[in-house]
Amino acid sequence: MKVRTTVSAAALGLLLSSASAPVAVQAQGPEGRWPLQPTTGVGRIIGPFMEGWYENPDGTYSISFGYLNLNDDVVEIPIGENNNIEPAEFNGMQPTYFEPGHQRGVFAVTLPASEKDIDVWWTIHNANGEVTKVPGRTSASAYQLDWNPRPHGTVPPRVSFEGQSGEGYGPPGIMADRVINTRVGQRVVLSVNGRDISQRDHSDPRFRETPAIRATWVKHQGPVGGEVTYERHESNPLPPEESGAADDDPDAPPTRGRGGPPPPEQITLTEGHGTASVYATFSAPGDYVMRVQVDQFNVPDSSSGDQCCWSNGYVKVHVTQ
Repeated sequence: MKVRTTVSAAALGLLLSSASAPVAVQAQGPEGRWPLQPTTGVGRIIGPFMEGWYENPDGTYSISFGYLNLNDDVVEIPIGENNNIEPAEFNGMQPTYFEPGHQRGVFAVTLPASEKDIDVWWTIHNANGEVTKVPGRTSASAYQLDWNPRPHGTVPPRVSFEGQSGEGYGPPGIMADRVINTRVGQRVVLSVNGRDISQRDHSDPRFRETPAIRATWVKHQGPVGGEVTYERHESNPLPPEESGAADDDPDAPPTRGRGGPPPPEQITLTEGHGTASVYATFSAPGDYVMRVQVDQFNVPDSSSGDQCCWSNGYVKVHVTQ
């Protein structure tokens, strides 16, 4: 028997408050289980999350989405009836590659001012038959986020792509205009520009020098089973302090190395700005979207749990046989 489970906006079993009618959430399912409580150690569910929403300077509104993957391994769900966003006009930017754990702000849906009051639903049909879904809405004032500087002046870094005007920041980020074309087994270079524009008190010994920023590349969308392998690019050598240091950062991206040097897809820009490049090789043909998260989680007023301060960049890659 298939069980339908509805996941609340940003927490397990909670309701989003709004001026309109509240969203009904099934409190417990069969056998007294909560919506995101796994039935067994395998076949656990993925729950979409609304992380919050932003009022943008241009009058638009952005809803930040993330997810919780209760499995120990990556799960892939193609965009379609099992992974969709409604209204359909906003469908297409959600991930198909779900890493374990709670991944915050991996994409955003931006609404024009005329549509700020609509609900944007992200629905996932899990392999075990359970359906999880979440509404994104700007009427829930408790989930409003902002672009203001944090206590030490930190703001999301700016990201951009070479030869393209404009910069992106925060979960909405920026999509590269150019599609990269390559073949299976042929490595290509993925690059993004990042820069810290935070205003800090330089009399504080922690900020006498501009803190480093970090860029981490990951598969966002692509054919099921299509693996991406990485090699460190010579323009971004491993900083000496990271060559063998253990990494216990709880806010580190899931691909970051533990107990040793970070993996090649994770690049530190020690001066707080620069270009983060990596060699990527694709194992299967198809259309991919690669996401790069540029973050400032090494400063005390920034972490994913505080919804600050990182920015997304997206690159489309077309891979042929």
